[in-house]
Amino acid sequence: MSKFRYVRENAIFILVLALMLLSPIILRMLLNTSIPLAAVESSSMVPTLNIGDVVVIVGVKPEDIKPGDIIVFDKVVYSLKKGYVRKLRTPIVHRVVNVIIKNGVKYFRTKGDANPLPDQWYVPEDAILGKVLCINGEPFRIPYVGYFSILFHNIIGG
Repeated sequence: MSKFRYVRENAIFILVLALMLLSPIILRMLLNTSIPLAAVESSSMVPTLNIGDVVVIVGVKPEDIKPGDIIVFDKVVYSLKKGYVRKLRTPIVHRVVNVIIKNGVKYFRTKGDANPLPDQWYVPEDAILGKVLCINGEPFRIPYVGYFSILFHNIIGG
C-alpha cells in the first residue's frame, strides 16, 4: 500500500469519526434543544408515530406551543390537583390538547393519539424539550432506527 493511500484512508477515518462524535453537539446547536433526537418507545402515538421511530426535536419557546403540536417533554410531570412533581423513565412524545397558565407558569395537557383520554398530568413549561419537527404538517420520523436505543435502554435499565 502506498504511503499516500495509507494517509488518505486514515484521514478519512479520522474525519468520519470526528463527525460522528461532533454530530450530537452540532444538532443540539442547530435545533436549539438538549435532546435533538428521540426514539418513540410506546404505542401511545400510533398511527402518527410507531414504536422504534426516531423523531427530530426542535427547541421552541413555551409561548410557541399550541394545541395540536407534538411535543417531547422531560421526565418531570406535575399534577395540578395533587401538587407533586414526579420523575418518569424517558422523555415522552405526546400531542398537546390544552394549555393553561397557573401562577404565571404555562402547563400543557397532553395525550397520546392512540390513548382514549388525555394524560392525568400537566407538563410544566420548563420540562419541555421541544416540538417534533413536522414537514407539510406531518411529523418527520425515521422508522425502525429507534429500536437500537430502546434495546440499549432495556439492557442498561435506563
